[in-house]
Amino acid sequence: MAFKGSSTFFPQRRFRANQVGGFDANYYLSNPENKDVGNLFNQWSKDYSALHFGDYVRANSGLENAWSSTYDQHNQGRWDWGAKHWKDYGSKPNEIGGRVKPLVVGSAQPHPGDTRTVWTGPGQSQAKADFAAWHFDTYGRNEGRFGNENAWYLSPGQQQIRDDKAAAQAAQLAKEQNELMAQLAAEEQAAMQAAAEGAEAGRLASMRGGGSQTLGASGAATFKGKGLKSSENKRGKGRGTGQLRRSYGASNLSIAATGKGNQQSTLNL
Repeated sequence: MAFKGSSTFFPQRRFRANQVGGFDANYYLSNPENKDVGNLFNQWSKDYSALHFGDYVRANSGLENAWSSTYDQHNQGRWDWGAKHWKDYGSKPNEIGGRVKPLVVGSAQPHPGDTRTVWTGPGQSQAKADFAAWHFDTYGRNEGRFGNENAWYLSPGQQQIRDDKAAAQAAQLAKEQNELMAQLAAEEQAAMQAAAEGAEAGRLASMRGGGSQTLGASGAATFKGKGLKSSENKRGKGRGTGQLRRSYGASNLSIAATGKGNQQSTLNL
């Protein structure tokens, strides 16, 4: 159903994104949580039952001039003339895309100046941003949505998320430091244990090595001494060897044995 309106022009009726402080249409529309806003715009921008016929005439200079020059504005106001023009011409497939179409956002208000419109159509590339700003100002703010990234970043919820993340990181860092300290302490203990065991092994080895050298030296001396005494005996330096020092060739001992079948044998000693 079309909205009735006054023929009086209210410039403030047109809603623009720059009227909402701190609003960033790019952020608002690109936020996945606000996907419904883009869908609403796509539906609303094609619903021409929300067309404001008075502003339809004003927004298109050709219509405004035709109404002013042809019709007595006291007998037929812009709204009625614009509604008839839309029905007869503007809404036709070959005409609908060629003119600016101010669409009412929300609903028509008893006081015409309170009714808000967003201009769509040729040259109105900001229409989606204007609609998003109106949506945020009318609904989004009360629904806990954010008009820009900075407002979202500074929100209590996001601050809590950052605090929780920082606390978790601090706890993880403390855990890693404790694990590292424990590892270093274990490695130091192991190194000390290895050093102690090495020192003990060295001490025991030193004790075993020292005894062997003493015993070896003593044995060698004893063995050598005995060898010398034995050599002396063999060389005739002992008491019982003096008789053997005479010339072996000086004495011949002949032993003759006679007997049947035996021959005489001579043994030289």
